[in-house]
Amino acid sequence: HSRCVATRDLSEVIPLAYWLTVVPMSAKAFKVKIPFTRGDVDCGLTLFCQISGTILGVITALQTVLSSPFKGSITEPAQLEEMNALINNIIYGKIVSGMCMTMTFGTFYYGYMAVRLMRQERRNDVCCLPYGVNTPAAFAFVFNIVAKAAQTAAAKGMSYEDGITYAWRVGCVANLVAGIIATLVGFAGPHIVKVAPKASLLIALAGIGFTWLGIGQVIVCYKAGHVGLLPLGIAIVGFFSGVRTAPIPTSVVVMLAGAAAGWSSGMGWPAGEAIKAGGTLEAVARSTSSFSFYVPHVLDAESFSAIPQVMADSISIILPVSLTGAVNTLVSVYSSHETGDVFPIRESLIVDGLTTVVAALFGSPLGTCVYIGHPQFKAQGGRFYYSFYNWAAFCLLAVTGLFATVNAIVPPYAIAPIILFVGLAINHEAFSCTPEHQIPAAVLGLFPPVADWVIAKWPHGQKPPAELAAIAHGALLVGLLWTSIAVQVIQRRFKHAAVWAMIASAMSAFGLIHQAKADLTFRAFTKGVGGFGTSPCAFTIGYLSQAIAFGLLAVLQGGGSSRVPPPRSDHDEEIEAEELGHELGRVRSESTTISDAFNQTEHNGEDDLQSITESSEDDSGNNH
Repeated sequence: HSRCVATRDLSEVIPLAYWLTVVPMSAKAFKVKIPFTRGDVDCGLTLFCQISGTILGVITALQTVLSSPFKGSITEPAQLEEMNALINNIIYGKIVSGMCMTMTFGTFYYGYMAVRLMRQERRNDVCCLPYGVNTPAAFAFVFNIVAKAAQTAAAKGMSYEDGITYAWRVGCVANLVAGIIATLVGFAGPHIVKVAPKASLLIALAGIGFTWLGIGQVIVCYKAGHVGLLPLGIAIVGFFSGVRTAPIPTSVVVMLAGAAAGWSSGMGWPAGEAIKAGGTLEAVARSTSSFSFYVPHVLDAESFSAIPQVMADSISIILPVSLTGAVNTLVSVYSSHETGDVFPIRESLIVDGLTTVVAALFGSPLGTCVYIGHPQFKAQGGRFYYSFYNWAAFCLLAVTGLFATVNAIVPPYAIAPIILFVGLAINHEAFSCTPEHQIPAAVLGLFPPVADWVIAKWPHGQKPPAELAAIAHGALLVGLLWTSIAVQVIQRRFKHAAVWAMIASAMSAFGLIHQAKADLTFRAFTKGVGGFGTSPCAFTIGYLSQAIAFGLLAVLQGGGSSRVPPPRSDHDEEIEAEELGHELGRVRSESTTISDAFNQTEHNGEDDLQSITESSEDDSGNNH
């Protein structure tokens, strides 16, 4: 048995070793028969709609963040067209086409994992893990890294050609670093849930869901209220009321309603722009100019020289995105265990990190991950082929540039409600899995991302208040730190709270949080935009004073002071990775209207979730 355990651990990194040493010859002789099912078609369409909705939303966001900083310096319509052509070439010729390489790698590897599991367990009803673009991370990178790089380039006086190219390179390099971090985190396997309190792990991306994926998408609909409110209303009906649209996924119904409203208005989109991106025959004809055959290219060598600067400027965004992305993959893979498809946790985490590295190397700032919803896909009849149908459809549109035509036919306010659903779902999960008495800590963690969003929307040419900017800088990492400190205080674990405060103090000293740029030389240690009060030194002292105060409370608590009660003893705070996966599975199961909307399947959330098998316990590191 100990031999099996050792080789099972090895199999998480080198699956072939497991195949050669553990699987008996009778299993090797088992003939895999992969059946074709109608469910594969339905699930493939659903998964493709999810990924396409993300891609179309990202395309719109990239067109906005890459062009906005340079529009003020362009006066000639011809120059504006040239700039838009450059942006489209980067989006369709580099970013979207580059995603084909990582989609191929990930889809085929997860397909291999499914076939391997069929042989090991001598059955053919295994369902592939759903895989695609990491939606929260994609928008986090677009709005917090690419957008800010474009703004920095414009502020430095770069031409739009150099500035837009620079912003794209920064996004790719940031994604490369994120992928490397995610791969390293993957080796920790299920133990990553012990890095920080559960609430802080879940709330880190909830801020992005609340702002860019939430408020930002509602604004898109209200920008064209005469046509944007219809798809928003239909999305609310389809995603949250329980009204079913089977066999057509709700996301498709929303897009069709938005497109019908947009085209019937005869005004095109975006409103107020002389050159329409869609909604007119001229715009559709213009979009066909992007039709070509785009061969993915490896990122140029010049981009790699930017790694140190990107690390200094964006590590406060990259680190929490990588960590929370790994947690999302972990719980998504655990949900597959509920159906009997026990995929290795550590191997899946590492593969997710590597697929993100592949995306970055081929020119895309968008990460990838295992998708939520394996139980729903399997219940709908999805098995093996659905993932490959999605891959084939995506790559066809990506390498030909046909996403540009789709973008000209489907208006942004038809995509915004779908992205809004993702943002709301992220927040729903975060707050549902947070114990009630820790809700104040979770809400506190939302403040930095909200401040960051407000700063991003601040009128150009005017400086926002220095204190607001200080809260916004490093928003995701600040939110994680604030939530971790607050959770430990609420739990009356003052020693732990002091440690988190000291971590925040150290990060403040180096400018990783609360400052526009990291400063490892300490030259600006006592200088802040708003004076000493917003300087690295000020925040270092502030968090250090918190640590001292929490340390004193810990001493009083240890001495039995009646004024400082003992620590709370909550089962929720002693959660293991398996339990977190079960809890998120419960939340998703109870949200039957949400599951029905995206996956068009009945899912009973009242039944108790099945316990994980012994092999799953091995994956969790609890070897016998």
